Amino acid sequence: MAIVICMMSWATGLGDSVARSAFAQDAVYRPVVGESYLYGIEVRVMDVSGNRGPKSILNQRCRLHFDVTHSDAAGWTATYYSVPFYGSKPWSRSSLQHWIESKRSRLARPPEEDIAVPPGLPPHAAEMQKRMRLRSRLADQDFITKVDHYPGLFQFCEGQISVSAQGEITQIAGPGNMPLLLGQIAKVPLMRLPPAGNAETSFSYKDTFEFKADFGNDDVRTTEASVLSVITPRKASGEGLVAFDREFEQAGGTTAGIKILLSGSGFGEFSTELSMPYRGNSDFQFEGAPYFDAAGPFSVRVGYHYLGEWRQAFFDNGFLPTDEALSAEVLPRLESQHQLAMQRQLVGRKPELDAELKQRADVSAPPPYNSLLQQTLRKTLARFAEKEKSDDAELAKQAREVTSALKSLSTRWDTLRHLATLMPRTWSDASGSFKVDAVLVSHADDRVTLRRTDNGQTITIPLNRLSETDIDFATTFGKPDK
Repeated sequence: MAIVICMMSWATGLGDSVARSAFAQDAVYRPVVGESYLYGIEVRVMDVSGNRGPKSILNQRCRLHFDVTHSDAAGWTATYYSVPFYGSKPWSRSSLQHWIESKRSRLARPPEEDIAVPPGLPPHAAEMQKRMRLRSRLADQDFITKVDHYPGLFQFCEGQISVSAQGEITQIAGPGNMPLLLGQIAKVPLMRLPPAGNAETSFSYKDTFEFKADFGNDDVRTTEASVLSVITPRKASGEGLVAFDREFEQAGGTTAGIKILLSGSGFGEFSTELSMPYRGNSDFQFEGAPYFDAAGPFSVRVGYHYLGEWRQAFFDNGFLPTDEALSAEVLPRLESQHQLAMQRQLVGRKPELDAELKQRADVSAPPPYNSLLQQTLRKTLARFAEKEKSDDAELAKQAREVTSALKSLSTRWDTLRHLATLMPRTWSDASGSFKVDAVLVSHADDRVTLRRTDNGQTITIPLNRLSETDIDFATTFGKPDK
């Protein structure tokens, strides 16, 4: 019998504690009426029961919007809605609905009918076609199962939520439950702050909740459990923030002989400028809780980021919206030998990067805009775009395959360069005596053009005056003005 555990209620989400500021008395929720607060949510589920290491089950993103309708010293109220992602891109309502309906329609057909192949194929070809169609059907089944279990991540959910000044959820309405004790999607960024706003001392609290186990045939049983959370102040990552570490553990929770254990840890930061959460994550370890149809240990990481200004563009393109997103540590640079190897492969009769180089290109920063590799890529795309117009159908088909693969790589590089012009950062000279907060505008002729974030003024600085880190950033992502 399949057991599906779903949340029925939860006093506050298992999101993260959050608090931001050097001033303890400011660690309270008081968002501005009429303002919208946007968060990027990411959920990762890993099966840790196997002997070959963790196996990824789910990696899904969505955006969560709060539109504040009321706010005072006692608390605040907002309407909320979520936007699910497909890969690293947000869905539209119509495309998501069509996608889900097409998958459900396919799965409604008998398996033997769905994987049947046209008659007349050689036996080995027919068998290969069947295997491919079966794998595709299983992938569709996996997708629909996730949609049904995590509607808050795969559907456009909306509702209303009321929260106290310390982050206790007093009322929530609307669909979008996420199972396995994660709560509704609207709860993810929210966690209680210290009583009286004192962010300098530790505190704890306990949430009581119930969930249901559905055994089919109208056999639904409920059980009650509680989660104790211990919150400890930590050093914040910047000014205007207070931060907390969090440890939590569940007590109780047994249904039909299955004991469900939950423990974990996390951290959160709260912005006193926003009077709302800023970022955080929680790592959950489950033991005995069924995931889909199989019981066993697995882990869940739930993270969130406030998506102000440039951060939404990063999140919407698959990157974590942090100041380190484009650093050499997070986004390695293409080394010269790899650039040369890629350039050689691009000038072939049918350019195709081998698996190692393609993987490296997919996880690395782009080469400099005017590098030999970038010039070769542009020339190769132009050459095969002409071949796509050929009257020879086979030649045109091959050309389309080449341009499709190379356009994907070119688009990724262009996207990264565009994102680099959105991110504000502190630029400095080699000695550290000159510093300015600015965004990159362009790089050409051994000079860098920046736009200051304080007054919008555009300044041009000789490249050799900058620190090594800034030179690397400018030469990697900068390109000439149009």
